[in-house]
Amino acid sequence: MISTIGTTTVQTTTAPNSLVMNPTSMLVEMKSFIPSSYTFETEIQKIKQELLTSNLDCSAKDETNEQYLYEMQDIIDHLPKLPEIQQQKLTIPEFDEIEVKATDSVEIKK
Repeated sequence: MISTIGTTTVQTTTAPNSLVMNPTSMLVEMKSFIPSSYTFETEIQKIKQELLTSNLDCSAKDETNEQYLYEMQDIIDHLPKLPEIQQQKLTIPEFDEIEVKATDSVEIKK
C-alpha cells in the first residue's frame, strides 16, 4: 500500500490476515472529519465552565458516557465551595519614632 502525506510517500507491505495501523495516516483521515473552526481546547473549557456552573447537558449517545457525565456533575456539585479570592490593596505600615534616651544601651539605640 502506498500512502502520500503532504510531500512524503510511505509504502507499507502487509501479510494477509494482519492488521497494521498507521497513526499518521489515521490522523490525516480524521482531520477531514473535523471542521477547521473546531478546537478541542475550546470544547474542554466550555465543558469545565458548564460543570462548575451546574449547566452541563449530560445527555450523550452512549449510555455509559451519559452516566459518567451525571456522576461528574454530581461530584462537582457536592464539592465544598471555595471562598472568592479578593485582592486587597497593600498598606505600608507606619511606625511612630521611638525616642532614644541617654540611658539606653547601644543595642536599643539601633
